[in-house]
Amino acid sequence: MSGRPDRLFEVDCPCCDTRLTIDPRAKRIFHTVTKGQDGETKSFEDAVKDATGGAQRAADKFKDVLASEEGKEDRLDDMFDEGLKKAEDDPNKKPPSIFDFD
Repeated sequence: MSGRPDRLFEVDCPCCDTRLTIDPRAKRIFHTVTKGQDGETKSFEDAVKDATGGAQRAADKFKDVLASEEGKEDRLDDMFDEGLKKAEDDPNKKPPSIFDFD
């Protein structure tokens, strides 16, 4: 905490590493500076821009995951068919037991 001549004081939040500048007369937070992911400080306005861009980032991530899941059903069906063929080739073969690995 540091004192300032204009009666504003600064407090560092131990949880989120945010520096708050507080105006005790108005009983409000005057300015906020947060640390970015790279360790550099950024202003509250930049943090708001990052927060409002969250919807677009979520939509982009959803598209990426949807694209990766697109062919998964076909691959799983192929793997199941392959396993079924192996089981039909040797119907008397038992699956490995957990005690076989001792």
